[in-house]
Amino acid sequence: MRHIWSVLCRYAIEDKDSKNYSLIETLSSVSFKGHLPNERPVSLPLKHRIVTLWRHCNDPGGKEYPVRMRVFTPANVEVVLAEMTVNLKGHGTLKTNFNSDTFQYTSDGIYEYEISFRQDEKWIVATQIPLKVTHEQAEPEGQESEPVE
Repeated sequence: MRHIWSVLCRYAIEDKDSKNYSLIETLSSVSFKGHLPNERPVSLPLKHRIVTLWRHCNDPGGKEYPVRMRVFTPANVEVVLAEMTVNLKGHGTLKTNFNSDTFQYTSDGIYEYEISFRQDEKWIVATQIPLKVTHEQAEPEGQESEPVE
């Protein structure tokens, strides 16, 4: 199996006839503002997905491959692991989607989305997609002052 490309985006729309995708709002950075609890990771509402195009190769590994997506924090801690099986039998190419409605925030910095596949007993990293994440604290609400005489 050969990795052709992967894109991190907000939405992907598949054309039923052609099986082509329109990738909407590709992501290389996100920022948000507001108060966060101190416990980490914090699950934030962020709808996003990774669409990947794979190509079948005439390799001895077979036509079914486990594929996984892992997300690493700026401190290189894995916070997400998702897996699926890709069956390329009868396909020259095939697209896969990892979808999520949340993002696991620990701190500002670069998060790495790693896409890999298993061939025999070895995991092969196909790509790593960086996402820069920044958080700005919310402005403190105006406090009423004590009356002055």
